[in-house]
Amino acid sequence: MRSILKSIVKFGVSGRPEPLIYRQLCSKVAVTVPQNSNALQRYEDDLQNEFHQVLREEQQRSVLDPVPDPMSLEAFPNTKPAFNFAAYVNKSHTLQQLVSLGVELHRLEKRKGIPQFVLGLDFERDMKAHIRFLADAGVPAEMLGEFLTKNPLIFKETLGDLETRMNYLESKRFLPEEIARIVTNNPFWLMLNTKRIDRRLGYFQKTFHLAGNEVRTLATKQPRLITYNLEHVRKNTFTVQEEMGFDKEEVKQLLLSKPRIWMIKTEALQYRFEYIHRRMKLSHAEILQTPDLLLTRDVRIKQRHGFLKFLGKVQYDPKKELYIPLKSLAVGTDEEFVTEVAKSNMECYNRFLKTL
Repeated sequence: MRSILKSIVKFGVSGRPEPLIYRQLCSKVAVTVPQNSNALQRYEDDLQNEFHQVLREEQQRSVLDPVPDPMSLEAFPNTKPAFNFAAYVNKSHTLQQLVSLGVELHRLEKRKGIPQFVLGLDFERDMKAHIRFLADAGVPAEMLGEFLTKNPLIFKETLGDLETRMNYLESKRFLPEEIARIVTNNPFWLMLNTKRIDRRLGYFQKTFHLAGNEVRTLATKQPRLITYNLEHVRKNTFTVQEEMGFDKEEVKQLLLSKPRIWMIKTEALQYRFEYIHRRMKLSHAEILQTPDLLLTRDVRIKQRHGFLKFLGKVQYDPKKELYIPLKSLAVGTDEEFVTEVAKSNMECYNRFLKTL
């Protein structure tokens, strides 16, 4: 891949008593059952869906021409591809260059209309300048393949339009490293014209009373949120402020510290708050200090809090002895939590989980 890129761009530095049940459960060995989830696939599917939601919201679909149906570009990981690049790779210089860059052709095959679009491109004529542009924009060389895998439609945009969208960010006083992060982490950002992006940034600034530097911080920290489905953002804003009871300043604090809260399912957000606020008796102030809890899987919080309660070690007040940091419920592996935080062992933890 590096040899391909070198031909396009120049690289640069661009102690408590144990309950009886605790002694009983911890006296026998249990086997840990690993949990596995395809988080990366879900992320990419969400990213693709977000872009289409933006287009549907504002009723402007010209970016997807000539494909007649924008929904046909959705990724369906459980369906068999209707197209296979294998028959073309050995004969196509363009496909060979894409492979060298790290583009995963097998994932492009799963999106209707994309294989035909890609095969109609010439690497030297239609792609090389775009790749140079992305590199100059700050997309790391090792991330170019992933970027193009997620958004091959970038080649439909004219270089003039792309340059205009970059100039817009510069005019809003985004630093080069901030622009690089935005473009890299949200491959669809550059597909939206400056009017759309300006409306989105303006929405967040007005709704959450953000200063200019705070808008830049939000867009840089979570660029996907800026192009996310606004209806969903409004729904989660209502939940955080009206249903969960955070005031406007607290909502702003949550947004700037953990913007992904506005991207998770509303029902999941409501359920997590209900558990940590009602069941665990955590105050709004404690939640603000550890907002990671609102982004942590329900089962993890329940299991870890339940285990501490089972051991008689629930103590989240930093002013008291035997303090347990709330963040330990959200971060680290189970083994780290059990041995370093709960001061127990995995045999005991596994036996406890069987009682749930």
